[in-house]
Amino acid sequence: MAGGEASSTVTASEPRWQSSGVRVHRGGAYKVTATGEWNHGLLCAATSPAGASNSCFPFAITLLRGIPVGTLIGKVGRDGAPFPIGESREFTAQADGVLYLRHNDTVGFSFDNTGYVSAKIRLAGAPPAMAEPAPAPAPPATADARPAGVVPPSPSQREAAAPSTVQHWAVVIGVSEYADTQIPSLRYANKDARAIYDWLVSPAGGRYAPTRVRLLLDRDATVANIRDALFNWLRQAIEEDVVMIYFAGHGSPDSPETPGNLYLLPHDARYQSIASTGFPMWDIETALKRFIKAKRVVVVADACHSGGVGEGFEIARRSVGGEPSNPISAGLQSLAAVGAGVVVLSASDDKQFSAEGPMFGDGHGAFTHYLLEGLKGQADYNQDQRVTLGELIPYLSENVRRATRNGQSPTVAGRFDPALAIGR
Repeated sequence: MAGGEASSTVTASEPRWQSSGVRVHRGGAYKVTATGEWNHGLLCAATSPAGASNSCFPFAITLLRGIPVGTLIGKVGRDGAPFPIGESREFTAQADGVLYLRHNDTVGFSFDNTGYVSAKIRLAGAPPAMAEPAPAPAPPATADARPAGVVPPSPSQREAAAPSTVQHWAVVIGVSEYADTQIPSLRYANKDARAIYDWLVSPAGGRYAPTRVRLLLDRDATVANIRDALFNWLRQAIEEDVVMIYFAGHGSPDSPETPGNLYLLPHDARYQSIASTGFPMWDIETALKRFIKAKRVVVVADACHSGGVGEGFEIARRSVGGEPSNPISAGLQSLAAVGAGVVVLSASDDKQFSAEGPMFGDGHGAFTHYLLEGLKGQADYNQDQRVTLGELIPYLSENVRRATRNGQSPTVAGRFDPALAIGR
């Protein structure tokens, strides 16, 4: 999320750690700022994220000892060490993982808390997302003529404010049915991809030219066709263009012994030979590095439906009696390290699986349902008829977590312009 800013709402009465929807990377320096008020039961007045004074619950044994009740605290990954944040905190991530946030309270005593705070997360030293004003109607002819204190608009703001030759390209992939019937079918992956395609080419939606959107569903989504779309077809995009890659379907390591060998499963993947028939995650990285020239790329993936596919995972599940962790999300997020301008939105974090069902719209994955709702205008918080990544990301995070009762937490990674819109 370097170069961008993400927002998250933290509720005082929630008794568990709450995902911010942001994945941080080891060694990266990040800044969290928080505003709002919450109340810590009946005996304390409402406070800011800095927490209550020591006179309020002086003997309370809080989750983070020695830190006042009501302080906003955080941790990286589910097993990370908690640290205080308060109203503002810069920190260096000690590991890769999702940033989790929480109200500092005694375990089991969150039930009578009220209120919430809003946290903004960005790279330390990077300007806030709102620091760039909208471009003036008649900008000065030279930089020297610019009034003092006025920051020039970002590329995305310039694109929105004036006619442009920027072209928008997309590859949309959805696999519900697999040729090998041993691979479990998904009910809505192909429908999700079709709905994304329909929005992209709709005059009332993304307004992409249909000739610049490649749709691969089920039997058309073979490993050869996916490779051709990413390695050859998207080579038509130039540096100034915007590219979106969307995938809905299964993702899996090739075996429990090699969890770092990650694959997206095309229609023709074989259950007993994921390594030779899946689409390797590193081939997506190769496409981003070597073949796709666009400097603004949005990768959206709902590929976290299971801990792994293949005979090795069936044996592992029978032996341990439960599902393994889900490494696909972390593998997807690592694609953002390719370079500036690449942002990756993943449906869930590495300890969760993606939900789908008829309760999400008229039958969708939870993630794609709210992605579509946000793109159609629900995330247009400033009502300027454009849904930017800076608006879409917090909308996705809050609504997916709420709809799945914190069972699914979308993540975001990358160095991107928060003013960028997926649609035109």
